[in-house]
Amino acid sequence: IQEAQQVNLNRNSSISTAVNSGADAEKAGNIDLKTRSLTLTNDSQITASTSGKGDAGQIKIQEAQQVNLDRKSSISTAVNSGAVGNGGNVDIETKSLALDNTSTIEASTAGNGNAGSIKIPDAEEVNLDRKSSISTAVNSEAVAEKPSNIDIKTRTLTLTNNSEITSSTAGDGDAGNITLRAEEVTIEGDSQVSATTSRVTDTDRGKGGNINIIEANRFEATDGGNVRTTTEGTEQAGNITLEVRDDITLAGTGSGLFANTTSGSSGDGGNIFVDPRTVTIRDGAKIAVDSQGTGKGGNIELQAGTLTLDNQAELSAETASNQGGNITLTIDELLFLRRESKISTTAGTAQAGGNGGNITINAPFIIGIRQENSDITANAFEGNGGNINITTQGIIGLEFRENLTPLSDITASSEFGVDGTVNINAPQIDPSRGLSELPSDVIDVSQLIEKNLCAAGEGSEFIATGRGGLPISPNETLNPNATWDDWRITEQPQTRIRKRRSRSRQHQLQINQPQTNNPKPKQIVEAQGWVIGANGEVILTAHPVIVTPKGTWLHQVDCPMLHQTLGSGVGNRESGVGSR
Repeated sequence: IQEAQQVNLNRNSSISTAVNSGADAEKAGNIDLKTRSLTLTNDSQITASTSGKGDAGQIKIQEAQQVNLDRKSSISTAVNSGAVGNGGNVDIETKSLALDNTSTIEASTAGNGNAGSIKIPDAEEVNLDRKSSISTAVNSEAVAEKPSNIDIKTRTLTLTNNSEITSSTAGDGDAGNITLRAEEVTIEGDSQVSATTSRVTDTDRGKGGNINIIEANRFEATDGGNVRTTTEGTEQAGNITLEVRDDITLAGTGSGLFANTTSGSSGDGGNIFVDPRTVTIRDGAKIAVDSQGTGKGGNIELQAGTLTLDNQAELSAETASNQGGNITLTIDELLFLRRESKISTTAGTAQAGGNGGNITINAPFIIGIRQENSDITANAFEGNGGNINITTQGIIGLEFRENLTPLSDITASSEFGVDGTVNINAPQIDPSRGLSELPSDVIDVSQLIEKNLCAAGEGSEFIATGRGGLPISPNETLNPNATWDDWRITEQPQTRIRKRRSRSRQHQLQINQPQTNNPKPKQIVEAQGWVIGANGEVILTAHPVIVTPKGTWLHQVDCPMLHQTLGSGVGNRESGVGSR
């Protein structure tokens, strides 16, 4: 179908190509749709399949502005049971893709051949709601040599109400990888992005696929929304990588990132790598690489500016019976644990062994609340406890203890084995001791002042610049009115003081009094002084201006006058005593 404005399929309508059972064909035909709008509703389908010998065809939708699937509608390619051939790919070029009410886009194989891949290369928005899905699958009894991948590039990706993007294998073949390139990713309401292996026997091996969420600015998984890789068999669970520039938020029970193994499995847990600016895990959400089978736990590597765990949030690499996984945290600013949150690599149970994994934390500050029972643990039961290595400038609220307590603990113990080690590298500063108060009398200033003023004033001089010098103590402010008097002894202090005051008053009168007409011509002379007017302007004067210093709390004296004054004072006091 070429150059159509709209293509609508309703009420079990379908477009399909197929290699039927018993047929021997090289390949089924392809389905190419070039339309601005494609809508499928009420169990309508576009399918390309093979049930005989031959490959299924390809499905291509091009140049669409919108593609909508509703009410159990589907677009699929399939290798059915008993068929020999590969499934076709599904390529959808659209600006807007919406799946609602159990609608699906699927590529699967149940025969001898690879399932096709699904690609959505350049969308503005992709929305899945109410149990809708995009999936690739290697079903039971299938034999596939290559995995079938899912690759979606969009500005926004939203999964709500039990919707999913999934890649799975239950046969002899690896699950495909899922790569999501989206600026904003929202997964909520028990929705998930998953890559799983299930019911794989010793003869039918299939590895779990990897999940890569990259080029994102923001990622949210809330109300049970999760990203999950799981193995129920002998192979390792897939890895999860989140390359997010800004924020990751995981909130609510069942929400989080999981690379786990299930009970009865023997494969190892997958690894999780996260590197945003901020990570917030709260209200029971987790990042976990647990192993509930006999395999080892996976590893968690998290790099962030800040990491907050609040209200029973967890980072976990626990195992039921084998080696616990490792957790490595590189935090640029702050690691904050609140309300029974924990970081754990505990291994084993009361009936099984296993060594605790290692925890490595590099963060400037690690803060918890002492009474809130938030823990960092690398414990074990029958095996050895793991090692905890912390490099930080300070730990507040958490303390190393031999065993877990109702308080916030850091432990690396083993109930029946060898305890692990806890190494904390921090500056030798104990902020609880406070700061030492320095003595206020470090210098005896009385020893710096010359008591014989007359001797000190002869030819001596002291100059201080600035505004008032230093305050008396650090608790006082600088005095904005800096004062200074010349303490040097003058020859005729009284006469000079009177002349200075007289000249000052004389010039003040000259400045303040209005000018009168003078019949004599004014003689222009060189300025000899200056004063500041009432409005702050500088006024030049013909005579030097001698201004009385601002501070009047100290007056000049000379030694003869000082001795004369002291002598007369003593005489007055003596005569006063005599009169009594």
